[in-house]
Order: sequence, then C-alpha cells, then structure tokens
Amino acid sequence: MALKSRNKIKAEFSMSSMTDIIFLLLIFFIITSKTVKEPALKMILPKGTNTQVVNQVIHIAVDQNLNYTVDDKKVPFDRLPSELAKVLSDNPEATVSVQADKRIEYDKVMQLVKIADEQDAKVVLALSK
Repeated sequence: MALKSRNKIKAEFSMSSMTDIIFLLLIFFIITSKTVKEPALKMILPKGTNTQVVNQVIHIAVDQNLNYTVDDKKVPFDRLPSELAKVLSDNPEATVSVQADKRIEYDKVMQLVKIADEQDAKVVLALSK
C-alpha cells in the first residue's frame, strides 16, 4: 500500500507581479528625469587665477663639526641671530629651513630653531640622510 503525501511544496514563482512593479518604477524614473532640468543646488564657483605664490626659503645648516651656515654663507654661532635678522629683514615672509647633520646632538638643532623663532620666522625642520 503506497501512501502519497498530500502536502507537497511546489517550487514555482510567478514573475508577473514583479515585472509590473519594475515597469512602473522604470516609467516613474523616466518621467522624473525628464522634468528636472535645472540643478538642485545653484553653486557659484570661484574663478581660477594664474598667479603663483612662491615663498623664499632661508637655509640654516649645521654640520657635524658645528659649522653654521646661513644660505651657504659661513657664520659663527654668536653672530647667527644678527645674520638671520639681517636676511629676514629683506624678506620677512620667508620660511627658515633648519638643516642639521644626523650625527650632532639634538640640542644644537633646537638652538637653531629657538634662534629662528625669536626672529618670528616660520620654521621648518629638514631631515638629512
């Protein structure tokens, strides 16, 4: 005696309602895209300029023998503040680049930074190899 199950699950799916929804969405997007002609946000963008701002850089360096230079001009340490002030008076917006040999003490580099800071200069530390 063969008993058949009455509750069989059928693996069928009706796509007719899904296609109706897709066509309605497609028609909606086509209609709305045709009616919107102006952008939603009106932006006033700045115009470009052709001017280039070039900041002058003043190089202060110290080597491992504690020889100090300001723009490749040797200067003794005690005259370094006055020489830097003289160079900065010609161009007060210049940036001071402090370069140091990696074998000298960190304190010597910070002395150069302090001297440049006392002159109210913008200071940048440049790393050496």
